[in-house]
Amino acid sequence: MAQIAASASLMVLLTVGAHGQDSTPSPTFEVASLKPNLTRVRGTVEFSKSGDRFTAIGMPLGPLILIAFNLTVRQVSGPDERFGWRYDIVAKAEHPVEAGEMLRMLQALLVERFQMAFHWETRDVPVYSLTVAKGGPKLHRSETPESDNPTPRIPSHAGGTESASGHLSFKDESMADFAWALSRVSGIGDRVVVDRTELPGTYDFDLVWERDPALGPPIVSALQAQLGLKLEPTRAPVQFLIVDRLERPSGN
Repeated sequence: MAQIAASASLMVLLTVGAHGQDSTPSPTFEVASLKPNLTRVRGTVEFSKSGDRFTAIGMPLGPLILIAFNLTVRQVSGPDERFGWRYDIVAKAEHPVEAGEMLRMLQALLVERFQMAFHWETRDVPVYSLTVAKGGPKLHRSETPESDNPTPRIPSHAGGTESASGHLSFKDESMADFAWALSRVSGIGDRVVVDRTELPGTYDFDLVWERDPALGPPIVSALQAQLGLKLEPTRAPVQFLIVDRLERPSGN
């Protein structure tokens, strides 16, 4: 699996889709079906490897917004109760497209069908820089061939697989994907993590830490001991998506 390539620059990483409300027409899906999902089954989401289809089953609207704009949960705010609306969405593009265009199509669908209105705010805030620790990385390069048309980042892939509490397994992950995953972990506090390792390619690795520091190494210590990586506190401008309005679709 290969994910969207991301620059080490914070502003490039965090502004995918940031111009969704400018005068440039957004690409749209050829057809799209939306149906409310009233179950509590864990939602699933998939971008087809063919590059022409998006499917979400029982996915809350909040995670769909994160995926569409390539953001972490720390970068989005708005009407929380509406972020929990669940829908089944099947959408097809007229022809295969690259990952960035597929995300712009998903953004356009949210704006059109959910009457989503939003604005951006850039704030200078504390972040963590993910860097290589002294002694170098302790990572195993993935042997999975890189895709000619990588799919967009989704939590079930780029977020790693949590086999147990405090144990994440990553397969074929770039360091940009890993930084995005770390931004979702409660153990690092309320900060976005930025990839500044300059490590190319993708890797297979595990990360094990104790959620209770009294029982073992916290995540920051585990990163350095197990992976040869470290988190350095710093400040940087980060873009935040403020959702002003969401409405239920009037029909399919």
